[in-house]
Amino acid sequence: WLCGGPGAAYLWVNPQQIAICEPKDVGWFSHQTPFEFDINHFVYNKGALKFWGGTPSVVPYIIAANSIAYFAALGIDKVRSHNLAILALIQQQLGKYVVSPTLQHQCSGTAILNFNMQQQHVLNELNNAGISVDARKLGIRVSPHVYNSADAVHKFIAVIKKAIKVAD
Repeated sequence: WLCGGPGAAYLWVNPQQIAICEPKDVGWFSHQTPFEFDINHFVYNKGALKFWGGTPSVVPYIIAANSIAYFAALGIDKVRSHNLAILALIQQQLGKYVVSPTLQHQCSGTAILNFNMQQQHVLNELNNAGISVDARKLGIRVSPHVYNSADAVHKFIAVIKKAIKVAD
């Protein structure tokens, strides 16, 4: 959602909990003395670096910094209202398939649609139309963003409606 590119990540941990956390995926920066390179006597870094891991790729962080600046300038309220409008359009047109929360104060920026036995057919048709979604255990996860237009969402809806009619 922050459009940071692969490899950029953000983690917030309550400062009172850092001391008791022991991440499973660690790297040399996670170690209290990282430049000793002692893999046989691992001691967690006492601070937030314990979550870091190994040497990061710089490019995702450069992309992430630009993206954060872009979204800050655009305004989070504008991003959220656009997202809610797109989700409302999906809910209006495909409501009986939406299994995720739909109330604005309860929903995230995504929608989960469940097509039961037609799921794979719908996924295939979306893929054939060049529309990217995520297949999840409970259905298809749709994650519209500020760069998705109403026209793109109408195309998404039309492909699904056509797929469902063909499958019936």
